[in-house]
Amino acid sequence: MSERDPEIQRVIDESKIRYLLDCYPRALDRQDHDLLASLFHPGAIDDHGVYNGPAAGFVDFMRGGSKSGVHWTHHNGTQIVEIDGDVAHCETYTLALCRMGSEGSEGYDKQIFLRVRYLDRVEKRDGAWKIAHRRVVYSPCHIMESATQFPLTPECLLEGAVGVDPVYQW
Repeated sequence: MSERDPEIQRVIDESKIRYLLDCYPRALDRQDHDLLASLFHPGAIDDHGVYNGPAAGFVDFMRGGSKSGVHWTHHNGTQIVEIDGDVAHCETYTLALCRMGSEGSEGYDKQIFLRVRYLDRVEKRDGAWKIAHRRVVYSPCHIMESATQFPLTPECLLEGAVGVDPVYQW
């Protein structure tokens, strides 16, 4: 069997890495902890600031912080992916919003607005690209007042956690 053209392989690898990094917002926003865990290699490190240590511990940290009625939405933007063999260094710009409480609870009238960059060392092991080390770099972040909720009609699909969100009904 002939070798694949290196430029074609680079494009394939970059596509797989981008998909990996794009699954991260879904995992967080849907509270899909199994998906979140699957994005990291065994022994991976996550330096998040609010949590620093083994990625498996970060998954447990997120599992423990999941609350009904608290909704995150992460949006990945610019991504720089630099591949060198079976190692890639990636920078992903991300904006995230979170209503701080469920309706009727403290924090319902406030939203967190985060501007972060993920600096990832992604490695291909046994043919699979996964995160080996993630570092989160914060830009100035804010808490914003949000007293009025947008009026949704009953026909609107509403987001939910893993298994409930419409994306899991595909």
